[in-house]
This record gives sequence, C-alpha cells and structure tokens, in this order.
Amino acid sequence: MRFARGARATRATRPARGVRGVAAALAITALLAGCGSTPASPSPTYTAVPIAATAWPSGTTGQYGLKIDPSLLAKIPSHAGAIAVKEDAGTENQVLGDPDVAKTLDRFVAASVGGLSDPDWINISIGHFRPESQDPDIYSAWSEQYATGACSQASGVSGDPSRQHIGDFDVDVTTCAGGLTVYTFQRGEWVVVSMYEFGPKHIGKALIAAIY
Repeated sequence: MRFARGARATRATRPARGVRGVAAALAITALLAGCGSTPASPSPTYTAVPIAATAWPSGTTGQYGLKIDPSLLAKIPSHAGAIAVKEDAGTENQVLGDPDVAKTLDRFVAASVGGLSDPDWINISIGHFRPESQDPDIYSAWSEQYATGACSQASGVSGDPSRQHIGDFDVDVTTCAGGLTVYTFQRGEWVVVSMYEFGPKHIGKALIAAIY
C-alpha cells in the first residue's frame, strides 16, 4: 500500500498529532539502548520475562497493553549480508514502559544487526499500528518523527527526506548529518518497519531489497 505524504484533510490532521514525539522517542530509545544504557526492571503489574542474553522467548504484554511480538521479525530477512538480525530485548523493555507508544502500536519488536562498534550496523523497530491509528497521515507523521529522533542523535537531518523505491517497497528515506540513514516503509497489513543504519555497505538498504 502506498501512502501520501504531507497534510491531507483536517480529519486526519488531528490523529497525526498523537504520534508527534512518540516515534522520535522510540528511535532515541533504540539508539540509547544500543549505547549500553541499563533498561529498567519489568514492572510486576504485567507479565514479566527475565531479560538476559536472549530476548523475550514467547512475547509479553506491557502494563499499557503493548505486546512484544517476536513473530514480527518474520517480516524481514534473518540476515543483513552475513550478519544475523538479533532481537533487542533492551529496547523492547524500555518501550513496554512508555504509555504513548501503546497509543499508536498494539504489537512491537526491536532488533539490531551488528553493534555501534562495528563499521556497519542497523537498529530496527517493527510495529503493528492499532486499528484507530491505521491512517496514511499517522503513518506519514510516524515516518517523519522517527527520522527526526534518529537524526537528533546524529547532528540533525541533512537535506530533504525522499521517497525511494527499494526492492518491492516505497520507502521514506532520510539522511542525517552524522552519517546515519533512516528508512521507514509498510510491510503490509499495517506492519511498519523503521530502521536506521550506519556504514559504507548500507546493509539496511540491502536488507529491504532482499525482502520478497
């Protein structure tokens, strides 16, 4: 499904405001988790799965209704080049405690390819939009805010965002002055994939192109 960018009708402008800052915060959370910040302990008010070397084995539902759903990883390849895609439980744990994310998404998974010390790496967020959030303008706001959040930690946005056809998908692409490239696209059935990459091999773009 293709989405129109920019403002459309007043009807859709109001709900689009509901994601302002949410996607940006999600991008920053993933980046900070990758930098080694310590995630908070799971609250006893929801189903808790201990976080160790492995991610949530069967998924869990947070106190605000957001479900960590590892099955969403099947929407992307298991490798980017020769590097495995690994579920990122640290980011997931932090997102579970954010009530604003649960207002837009009902299912979510985070993943990474490589690490910040590697020459090439990716951080990935995959979410399913709640039925009331399934609107082109909300998608557009999500894409813009996610890119803003990622680039805020990488010297800001460089140039204008673009829509590129990569593989079988129309992808919103933003470059950051600090060297990151940010991608957002819809994988089908309102599953939205947002990721940012670093490195000369552009393994994020290659991962998108490998989806079939």
